Amino acid sequence: MDKPQNIYDNEKFYKDYRDMREKGLNANELIEIPIMKDMLPDLKGKRILDLGCGNGGMSKYFIEKGAKSVLAIDLSSNMINEAKEKNNAENITYVVLGMEDISKIEGKFDIVFSSLAFHYVKDYDKLVKDIYNLLDENGILIYSQEHPIATASKYHKEMKSYIFLDEKRYYVVSNYNENGERKMFWNVDGVIKYHRNFSYTINTLIQNKYNLLEVRESTASEEAIKLNSKYENQNDRPYFLFIKASK
Repeated sequence: MDKPQNIYDNEKFYKDYRDMREKGLNANELIEIPIMKDMLPDLKGKRILDLGCGNGGMSKYFIEKGAKSVLAIDLSSNMINEAKEKNNAENITYVVLGMEDISKIEGKFDIVFSSLAFHYVKDYDKLVKDIYNLLDENGILIYSQEHPIATASKYHKEMKSYIFLDEKRYYVVSNYNENGERKMFWNVDGVIKYHRNFSYTINTLIQNKYNLLEVRESTASEEAIKLNSKYENQNDRPYFLFIKASK
């Protein structure tokens, strides 16, 4: 198996990413996290696996909402160390582990959760199989990823992803049905993500015996747009895709 890129342990990338998140008025805080929270079921007494947990903000939220336990994993030592420092709580276990290796985890979970991490994993089919095996009977998978429209293009040099026609912004999309690796500049050059079109993303879940419960594409609330006006463009080009499925 190819070794996954561990970009969050690149010190420049990590510093720039942390600075962005600490500003608060970003798409994660204003769009993605509110939608993910809205999709969650009742968490009381639940055993939760948090894949790509980042700084642990959601892991702590689960405990605050009554979860019985949380196992939170991330490939990045930087992220796990930050999670232990900022979002530690009783019944949370933070572990440095890549999503490629979750078959090593013992036990079953009521909920497997992942926020904006699946697009870093090369073998999506293996990932959803491994998650299925970790879910207890009737367990739920809830995850977000970058929207396929956002990951599609193979051209990621210094250019705008849109043009203006008649004073309206129109977005550039290419290579949509060519699934596979994308290298892009995000804080540093050469960040690897994996593009999968919508049909492959959904059909892989169906083929692996999941029951689809809900699919959403990101939109910004009126409050989010007031705080950062550029997010009104979510109506034309969603940043994120959200999927909820059961075993």
